[in-house]
Amino acid sequence: MDIRNFRRVLVYRLGSLGDILVSLPAFYLVRDAFPEAQVTLLTNSPPGSRPIPAASILEGTGLVDDYLEYSESLRRPREILALRRTIARRGFDGLIYMAEPRGGALTSLRDALFFLGCGIVRQIGVPLRRRDLRSPRIPGTGRHAPESERLIRCIRRLGQPDLEGDRWWDLHLSDREDQEARGLLGPMVGGPPFLALCAGAKADAKDWTEPNWAALIRRLDRDCPGLGMVAVGTWDDAERSDRVLAGWSGPKRNLCGASAPRVSAAILRYAALFLGHDSGPMHLASCVGTPCVAVFSAHNLPGVWYPRGRGHSVIYHQTECFGCLLTSCAIHHKKCIMSITVEEVYQAVMGQIARLSACDPQENRP
Repeated sequence: MDIRNFRRVLVYRLGSLGDILVSLPAFYLVRDAFPEAQVTLLTNSPPGSRPIPAASILEGTGLVDDYLEYSESLRRPREILALRRTIARRGFDGLIYMAEPRGGALTSLRDALFFLGCGIVRQIGVPLRRRDLRSPRIPGTGRHAPESERLIRCIRRLGQPDLEGDRWWDLHLSDREDQEARGLLGPMVGGPPFLALCAGAKADAKDWTEPNWAALIRRLDRDCPGLGMVAVGTWDDAERSDRVLAGWSGPKRNLCGASAPRVSAAILRYAALFLGHDSGPMHLASCVGTPCVAVFSAHNLPGVWYPRGRGHSVIYHQTECFGCLLTSCAIHHKKCIMSITVEEVYQAVMGQIARLSACDPQENRP
């Protein structure tokens, strides 16, 4: 397959903020392979989401030129045929398949046939082999390879990036976005170092719950005088964050819902440490180089969705039902994440604070 003459490239990647962030190296690889091509991203649009999650983070990076979106509720034949016609009219030279293959090889084959029906014969990355469908276990560890590695393995004919390199995770935040972040942070910039907190969770199975976060914040308030605290997340997290921050006596700001994702990334770049669940804000923090203390459920395989880079503290209890992919756990009552104690997370935070203090890294970055 000759891919050198691709001029119109369709990239297929679905998901929320975290799904897009872990695929950044793959997007960079596509742009490097086709520097002059028109790159269009086909992605899903969750109900009420404007802008779509992918556009809210990729705008400004130069990695994608335009977007095609379809509703998550796409089911009816008429709607599917309308999408097929829309794609066919664009005359794409090739497809870069970057969707997460949750339905296995049959779903991948179904998608490949759909795009073939749209007139896209040349397809790269469609995962049909077992090693491309699932993140393998890393030998000598209890972890599995990250989703970012699985994606690169699927499109390996485009190149092999060094995923430890910051270049592959660069969001290209603008001066305007940095200024907006500084305006929202106010006196927190240039003041004492602050911790960023995201106490919300999109899926109940990933929620460590408000009482745990509140107890942790009260204990940190007692033992970490002089630090600040900034809550980040969506509007849905704002009320919970207000209640949790009530236990913090130092400088604090609740910025949940106050900024778009890219400005949130600029805010997190100023933080000394991120505390939170497996979430979009956690991936934003790791992209901008902020160390994380991340509380994980066993919803996914260990390692697949951990924050990128080194120096993080990930707390994951591998129960016998790990990798369930449930969004709500009624049978086991979330025993994986609920077995994580406040003491365990507290020790992880204090260890990170001690390490950061030894490095003396912050007078509030950048």
